[in-house]
Amino acid sequence: MEKTKHTGVYFRANEDGAKIYYIRYKLKGKQYNEKVGSSKEGITAVYASKLRAKRVSIDRLKEDSPFAMNDKKMSFDDAFNLYYENLKINTKDYTTTLKRYENHIKDYLGHYSLDRIDDNIMENLKKELLNKINPQTKKNYSSATINHIFDIIRATYNYINKTKKMNFKNPATGTQIKRQKLDNKRERFLDIDDIKKLFDEVERVYSGKFKHSDSLDMLKTFLMLSFTTGVRLSSVTTIRKQDINLATKTILIKNHKTQRTYTGYLHQNYEDFIRDRMLKLESADYLVSGNKEIMTQPTLNYHLKPILDNLFNDGIGQDDRKSRVVVHTFRHTFASLLAIGGTPIYTIMKLLDHADINQTLRYAKLSPDNGSLNVFGLDLKS
Repeated sequence: MEKTKHTGVYFRANEDGAKIYYIRYKLKGKQYNEKVGSSKEGITAVYASKLRAKRVSIDRLKEDSPFAMNDKKMSFDDAFNLYYENLKINTKDYTTTLKRYENHIKDYLGHYSLDRIDDNIMENLKKELLNKINPQTKKNYSSATINHIFDIIRATYNYINKTKKMNFKNPATGTQIKRQKLDNKRERFLDIDDIKKLFDEVERVYSGKFKHSDSLDMLKTFLMLSFTTGVRLSSVTTIRKQDINLATKTILIKNHKTQRTYTGYLHQNYEDFIRDRMLKLESADYLVSGNKEIMTQPTLNYHLKPILDNLFNDGIGQDDRKSRVVVHTFRHTFASLLAIGGTPIYTIMKLLDHADINQTLRYAKLSPDNGSLNVFGLDLKS
């Protein structure tokens, strides 16, 4: 590995030109080497340096900060740092939470003590967010993003109240501040011809690219597991070789949203490819990445987004969540095709691992047994 100009930040260059950044630091006398991420994911040496500083400062905070002696005067920034450390251990996708905290919350709330943040401060924050312009889209932030920002605040309070046995009033609860109404359920799904077009385009684009990498097989594996299970991205990327039973064509799936484990199924058309993929891997390797590191969402989006945009999103606005085809569309496609094929709603519910049948009922309108036969069978007269 090579040094950067930033203390404790190193990088390793891949054959495709990407830089993989690492940080080294000591906590309580123990040396840590931590992988931060790839330049393809937008990671830079500056970001890695800031992350290293945060790691070291959190350790100091725990040892000798004033709030260690008086939790009642803990600042929101200190509270979030503690919550974030726990988040990194227990969740896979924590980088979005950190970015949204630093971009939207820290400067506004970070300096306040937890007992000083009241309804008035929260309402002013909400007004500011509603008027804030996203520098990438040049439009206001979506309702989903604003809701997630308040979710971060609420979760931070809940974590401190639980772990520190405190009783701070949570200013971000539903009774204190109303969530933005959403109407962004995805309606677009791919039909069988669309799926074939997608596989053909991935093959065309990547068969000659990145000759020294596993990009083509990685993408095909991701697509096959997505369409045969309908699980979310985080669940697809954490399927290991040992989770697949070729004899029963079953796949053990971890639902990271609910922390449940359930069973999916391997489609016969994908069986030969997946079997060949498994022959190259060790038991604990992740099937998509092909090694013991989880393929990240930014990496998959880097490869798939241009293809999806080219095939399906021409002329569709970036903020049109209902119509744009994205990675999560694969889950919607899985459920929609099952419904069109006449699969009972309760069975679709189990295959999606929905906790509530109401989450699945949106697919009932696609079922051939949606009531039309009953209407057509009425003995009506004219």
